[in-house]
Amino acid sequence: MKISKVIYLLLIGAVLALFAFLIDFTKPIEMKEKEVIVPLVKDKVDAKPIKMKENAVKNAETIKLEVVRVRPDGSLVIAGKALPNSKIDILSGSKIIAKTSSDKIGEFVAVPEEQLKGGEYILSFRQTTQDGKVIIADKSVAINVTGNKKDTPIVAIIDDKDQLSATLVQAPGLNNKNDESKADSNSKEEPARIKPKKDPHITILALTYDSEIGQLVMSGSAHGGVQVDAGFSGQDTSSSKILKDEWSVVIPGKLIAGEQKLFAFLLGKEGKVQSKSSLMISGKTIERANGKTLVIIQKGDALWNIAYQRLGLGTRYLDIVELNKDKISNPDLIYPKQLFVIPNKLEN
Repeated sequence: MKISKVIYLLLIGAVLALFAFLIDFTKPIEMKEKEVIVPLVKDKVDAKPIKMKENAVKNAETIKLEVVRVRPDGSLVIAGKALPNSKIDILSGSKIIAKTSSDKIGEFVAVPEEQLKGGEYILSFRQTTQDGKVIIADKSVAINVTGNKKDTPIVAIIDDKDQLSATLVQAPGLNNKNDESKADSNSKEEPARIKPKKDPHITILALTYDSEIGQLVMSGSAHGGVQVDAGFSGQDTSSSKILKDEWSVVIPGKLIAGEQKLFAFLLGKEGKVQSKSSLMISGKTIERANGKTLVIIQKGDALWNIAYQRLGLGTRYLDIVELNKDKISNPDLIYPKQLFVIPNKLEN
């Protein structure tokens, strides 16, 4: 019995000793774990500037809206800048109403195929870069269309960054109010500041050649002068007056097959040249139009708008694409100085 009691006490002592040893052994491990936690907390504090840098990059990549126009019939055109060579979706809610792409310098123009019906809309913009990165713009567009062709739609650009704010860009009487506010800010002794002075300027916008009669009709816009002289290089010029900043000149004479220069001069009251516009074109290019009008694309132009202004229906931009399919790979990507044939107004 004595031996058994001794063995029992020894076993208890061994267990206690082992327990004490384990307690002492675990203490260094706990200290190491605590030492690891401290620098992690410090790293999190030091990481705040990195988070701010990420936000700055994101803001730099959002879409910049430069033109947003809605006509009373609900036709819409939007232009701006994004990252170069990116795909851009314009959404109304979850529905994509227009798709376009930005060019190599980031400029884009979008024209939805369907007109906006009467109602309220919030349009958002989604950009997909070349490397597949998707960016949601921090600006959206609010639109109110009444459906009445006499009413100007209300358009505002909403800024979702930092705090909600809106800038009204289109509304009934908005231009008149802006003119009135400018006039009020000027004294009666300084009337010249009411209307900013425009520099004289002339632009060739369209050409139409009638091969049967043998004459070319050249037309365009101009301001700051009283008369336009236009013609072919080396031939006599024709003249025209300017009416509401528009002009049209009939130029008689057969076209030559080779390349030639068309020109238009804007003349002032004393007959001095105020501005010039010219265009290099081959006779074959005009002949291939087969009596139809050639339009010269200007910066900010969109096929939908050209169809609306010249053919009376924006959806007829598809006819322009069909006539120029060798030049137009993407209807949303057209460039200044391109020449496109447009159908006659009464053609279906």
